[in-house]
Amino acid sequence: MSERSGRPEAGDHQVDGPDGAERGKYGRRRPRPGLTTAGVVAAGRRVIERDGIDALTMRAVATELGTAPASLYRHVADRDALLIAVLEQIAEGLPLDVPGAGPQERLLRRLVGAHDYMAGHAWVLHILIRGELVARNALAFNDACLADLMAAGLSPERALAAFRACWQLVLGELLSEHPVSAPREPSQRRAVIEAADRERLPALGRVLAEVGYVGVGESCADLETALAALIGGLAGE
Repeated sequence: MSERSGRPEAGDHQVDGPDGAERGKYGRRRPRPGLTTAGVVAAGRRVIERDGIDALTMRAVATELGTAPASLYRHVADRDALLIAVLEQIAEGLPLDVPGAGPQERLLRRLVGAHDYMAGHAWVLHILIRGELVARNALAFNDACLADLMAAGLSPERALAAFRACWQLVLGELLSEHPVSAPREPSQRRAVIEAADRERLPALGRVLAEVGYVGVGESCADLETALAALIGGLAGE
């Protein structure tokens, strides 16, 4: 670096360190201005929601922000840390305090609200079913549901079993009826079901004759009715 101009010269290598600060011949410099943890997390979420979970890489997020991948490590440790931060942000939207005349009604409304909210973030479900990552912010939702089940008279053990059954119903409906990307129509699934041998499969044949084919997102099942029946049955044990 020229002492007179203060500008870097050819021999002064300037690269980003893992903390996002510029490094040169004379050591650490100030962190790159304008880059924040919130901004990195927001960019990661944009990448996921636009391109899918598999597209989330530190390089993709850096490209989204117009910076170098090394500059992100001042704010997040690695890809998993970034993904968890996005999950934490989404978990903040889960319903906690809901109206209801009693614990069963509150639980029903909370679960239906969670379903409707998560339907807009279907990619999260594919993270949850791996069983590896969890958002701490989601624990308050779990706690509220367990509290209502115990207020309905269930022991802690039975409350946990009931909550898991209810959540699995919600999760199953979301995975079945809210795919990350819409299937192409006519789908192979539709062709196979509609071509089923109705003499060999008489019950399915009758349903097809009276109801017809029900595609993804067109379920005739009423989730709220199913949840109410499940909660009523479990809480009444």
